[in-house]
Amino acid sequence: MKEVFGSFEMEPQILKSAQAMDSARSVGMVAESASLEQISNIESHDYNIQRKLRELFGKSGLNSTPIGGHPHFDHLKDSGGLENGYATTLFVDIQGSTRLGVFYAPELVFYIKNQIIKCAIEAILAFDGHVHRIMGDAVLAFFRSDGNNPRNSAIDAINCGSVLVQFIREEVVPKLRLNGLEEDVGIRVGIDYGAEKTVLWGMYGYTGVSEVTATSFHVDIAAKLQQSAPRNRVMLGESLVNLLDLHDQVVEVKRGKKGEDTIDHKFVRPNYTDSNGQPMNYRQYVISQDKYFGLLPSPADDSLPIRIESTLKNKAGIQSDDKYHRCSRSIKQDHGVDFKALFYTVGNPQNVEVKFRVENHGTQASEESDNGNHETVVAARQRVDGSYFANRWEGTSYIGLHYMFVSVLEDGVVRIPEQCYGVFVG
Repeated sequence: MKEVFGSFEMEPQILKSAQAMDSARSVGMVAESASLEQISNIESHDYNIQRKLRELFGKSGLNSTPIGGHPHFDHLKDSGGLENGYATTLFVDIQGSTRLGVFYAPELVFYIKNQIIKCAIEAILAFDGHVHRIMGDAVLAFFRSDGNNPRNSAIDAINCGSVLVQFIREEVVPKLRLNGLEEDVGIRVGIDYGAEKTVLWGMYGYTGVSEVTATSFHVDIAAKLQQSAPRNRVMLGESLVNLLDLHDQVVEVKRGKKGEDTIDHKFVRPNYTDSNGQPMNYRQYVISQDKYFGLLPSPADDSLPIRIESTLKNKAGIQSDDKYHRCSRSIKQDHGVDFKALFYTVGNPQNVEVKFRVENHGTQASEESDNGNHETVVAARQRVDGSYFANRWEGTSYIGLHYMFVSVLEDGVVRIPEQCYGVFVG
């Protein structure tokens, strides 16, 4: 994540300034203004996160919508009306920041918290989300990435949460520990999806003291998911998991302190009862971070032994410029993906082939024999520059998250092991 977010800077002068402020306060002195100015100057640094993430995930332009409300429903300020509209809601908050304030100067606490919040805002914008509100240590965002395909909003929100968690794991926590900040600092992310008829947008308050926002069980559930999420993990609601038909390789049940799987961790708490007195049993899931993040585009992709490119096509053999970046958006059913493998070999092998192996998941695929899984071996062709390539077109038949595994064979022996390429269909 360093290539995307840059380095989470914890410069020695910041720590020295903060320590000096702490010492001054301990003897009743006033901190020097130079120290405050020093931290403020460093704080003014802006990341180039959004542009880098959008390039990785195949998104054009930049997202510059201002905070508050939502651009799709700002007209409700004037009309005072109400309007239904789907939304994927994401809550992210900083865990452990209160303890930071006990041990460290407010200037240092502000610096750490604001760097995390700024990165969260940039990541939300990068994935076409809308920052609705900043609430102390937390950020609330709504995703309505594609009015014609709500699945894309869910995919964008999940990708955003997973990328943020990885940033905290790889950059923030190690830097804090390296500089002697041993407190447990991390983030918790909660996400859920509300369909068109379940989310109502309207203006709360009155002119001059108002806010256009969403009212929905799923908005409230996203907040509860965030509160119960494990440190540096993303918690998903049942509605979102069902929308994408995510399988148990990428989502799991939250575990107890001793690793146990209990009914208390399967459902959102409190487990409300409905009008008939029956518990809702609304399920909650944790993203398997290492597995899911490994499916996402990365700056390191160009250095992999096999470069896999994909293009969306209605049928095999036709031309298309609609490039697909892995796990970046949902592909319509009954369309197709043309996969292209590019690689180099060592020496001058006589028989170079590429094996394309399909692994399907989800409810629809489970109705087929062996989930419709299959593999095809294609002869590779050599280009003028000495590299090899091979193509394979596959139809998109089942809703869910599916995998194309690509490996290279030389004289029937695997020379380059399988690489996985994730595709959302729906």
